[in-house]
Amino acid sequence: MTNTVISFVLLFIIIIACNKKTVPVITERKYEPPKKAVTVYPPPGTIAPDTVEGKVIFMARCGRCHGLPEPNLYTSKRWDGILASMLPKARINGENAIHITAFLKMNAAK
Repeated sequence: MTNTVISFVLLFIIIIACNKKTVPVITERKYEPPKKAVTVYPPPGTIAPDTVEGKVIFMARCGRCHGLPEPNLYTSKRWDGILASMLPKARINGENAIHITAFLKMNAAK
């Protein structure tokens, strides 16, 4: 008797868990979402990029949280997207960001 009840409960849980969840769809917007402002510190061209220092910073700062991908694993354009999200998370300042970007783009896949 208890095995039958347990089986029915488990079957019920599996059926409920496997149902497709509905997601609301936005058909139209009244207002456009605000765009994020991208600020580069310091202004481009004021600091000469140093790829050797960029490699050191990349290995030290980015390797703290996860394994480091080889720079030639991604194209230069793909690195732009990755760096846009990861540099703020790593709290890397503008000068170091210039060096890391130069290192990765110099060694990026063509």
